[in-house]
Amino acid sequence: MAMTPHILLALLFVLTVAHLLTLKICAEKIDHRTAPVFVSFWTLLGLAVTAPVFGHLWTEGWEKMATPQYLSLAVVRGLGLYAVFVISQELMQTSLSSRHYVTPMAVGMIAVVNFFLGEQLTPLQWLSALSLCALAAAFFFKGHMADLNVPARRSYLKLVGLTVFLASVDYTLAKNTNWYALLLVSNIVLLAVSLFINRARTSVLRQAFVHKSAILAGAVYVVAEMVKYYQMVAINPVSVIVTVQAATKPVVLALAALLWKERTVKEQLLWGTAAFLVTLPLFFK
Repeated sequence: MAMTPHILLALLFVLTVAHLLTLKICAEKIDHRTAPVFVSFWTLLGLAVTAPVFGHLWTEGWEKMATPQYLSLAVVRGLGLYAVFVISQELMQTSLSSRHYVTPMAVGMIAVVNFFLGEQLTPLQWLSALSLCALAAAFFFKGHMADLNVPARRSYLKLVGLTVFLASVDYTLAKNTNWYALLLVSNIVLLAVSLFINRARTSVLRQAFVHKSAILAGAVYVVAEMVKYYQMVAINPVSVIVTVQAATKPVVLALAALLWKERTVKEQLLWGTAAFLVTLPLFFK
């Protein structure tokens, strides 16, 4: 029996939290350069396993993607993801909450970028986007980010820029191809680049494929991605899916305080709840 929309949303919420926690565990236990390897490997494995269900999307998507413009964008996405995962894991070593708080700043800036790509914003949505940027700036100076060193702060800013850039790439590719082809091509590129860059680092490759934390994080990641994209097709509106993921902010930040002593639970809940509430007007007109 097919899962109901509500069950899928609840599952996405749990998987989104688990995805971040398992990557945090990896950041503490193994080399940060392993992340692009095991993420791309497990994503491709997940796509192969689900090919009997979604394989027809590859044929449809490839027909549209097989142009210099879109294929180049898919390659760029793969390269960008490599940088995102490496930098993300570096930041995650010192601050899970700061890594999770990349999203508020990025979402606010993405809304502005999408406006110039043709998406209309209401005055309330403009207020939401600008408020998210202001809130993230406040977290940068007053939240757990304020406790970090200069390299960690630079990593945060790099991740914001990369997230905004990749969102514009995803916006273009998803609109003109489909999610299955997008994931397949970009993760083939990501795995190829990861293996090439780490070809002489045998310990990195060994950890990526056999370490328990990498296997767990990779498996959780691909299941979360598949659950997200599966319901985006025809089950739940994108606005609802994004809102469910945004609702993980207070939970993840509170867990960061409880498990890794990143400020107090009360403070983290305030930062997380504020980010969630300020996000809402962007996705519900």
